[in-house]
This record gives sequence, C-alpha cells and structure tokens, in this order.
Amino acid sequence: MPRSSSLKRKNVLIDQEKLARTQSLLNARTETEAIDRALDEVLFGQEVMAALLEAAGRGKTVEDVFRNLR
Repeated sequence: MPRSSSLKRKNVLIDQEKLARTQSLLNARTETEAIDRALDEVLFGQEVMAALLEAAGRGKTVEDVFRNLR
C-alpha cells in the first residue's frame, strides 16, 4: 500500500467477519490493505456512476433491448 500524507490512525469498531470476508475477496495481505482497497472500490464506483449519469444527460438514449422478454 503506498504511503500518503493523508494517512491517519483510526480506532473503529468493525464487524470482524465482514472484514475477514473482504480481505479474502480482495486477496489483501492485511486488514488495513483490505479496508483501503474496499474504500478505493467504493470511490471508483461513485466515479463510474457520475460518468454514466453525465453521459446519460447528453441526449443519448439507451434502448431497452430486453423489453419483449418481460
């Protein structure tokens, strides 16, 4: 994990089972790495959604190609 000047020590209560599952899913070596990578994924997801919403506002339409299957 790259060091950043914005790193701060925190003391939090966290669900150990969720943390262990997240660490395993992300193949993180440490709990700290798992938390950092999970936060990165949430922030990336927000960036993707913002970009999609911006693209949707440019007059482009998405055709519902599955409407006949409902």
